[in-house]
Amino acid sequence: MTDVARLLARARAFSGLSQRQTAAVAGVSTSTVSRIERGELDPTIATLERVLVACGFRYGDGLRPNVDVDAVRAARRVLEPELEIPATLGSDEWFRRWEAAGLLRARTKEERVNELCVRAAQQAELGRRPGARLFVDRGWKAIARDLNAAGEPWALTGAFAALAYTKIAVAVRTDLYVADVERAACAAGLESSCSGPYVALIPFDEVTSAGVQQLDSGVRLASYWQIAIDCFAGNDRMPDQAEDMIRKAVFD
Repeated sequence: MTDVARLLARARAFSGLSQRQTAAVAGVSTSTVSRIERGELDPTIATLERVLVACGFRYGDGLRPNVDVDAVRAARRVLEPELEIPATLGSDEWFRRWEAAGLLRARTKEERVNELCVRAAQQAELGRRPGARLFVDRGWKAIARDLNAAGEPWALTGAFAALAYTKIAVAVRTDLYVADVERAACAAGLESSCSGPYVALIPFDEVTSAGVQQLDSGVRLASYWQIAIDCFAGNDRMPDQAEDMIRKAVFD
């Protein structure tokens, strides 16, 4: 196999997509994907990028996660139509690609919702969202207390937010949406970090700020479906949390 063939085979294996599904999402023929993986076709850079992006990656120094928040927008528009999140050309395109690949025609509602959340998460790894930064973690409750005192908007997402809906516990980083990363970090006295344990501060956008809910305890949570998507975009047992949330939502 050539280096390009190995690269694509790895990306597709990570994504869990078949050659046919990868081709449909990328907008190329199945034979193109097959020939690249067999080392029979040396693709153009544009074609290689399209196929890798379909699998949730882009090419840099090896494989790097692709980040396209329009994929999250596409999923949230389907999962929460009552919020009337505006469409974009990018979100419509992601939905069209997933539909063409048959990813949204699973046999059960649970499988369809699961697939939708997984594909959105695949294109939007939490720590790589636009403007996201990592800081030394002080514990989300202490950070939230300081943000409240400073009047800074915030919402918990990821593993700790999922604990409001599932008993599956994981020990991972804290993930918080905030209005302004620098201002929030200053208000909470956070120091920059490049290793764990850390907290990821992620700027709110039009999608992630939609559906934020405040519990009677004062805890602010991102939308139920945003949390599920973000758990799939995490690590360790976070995807297990997301699957449990989907199971509960579908059958409750």
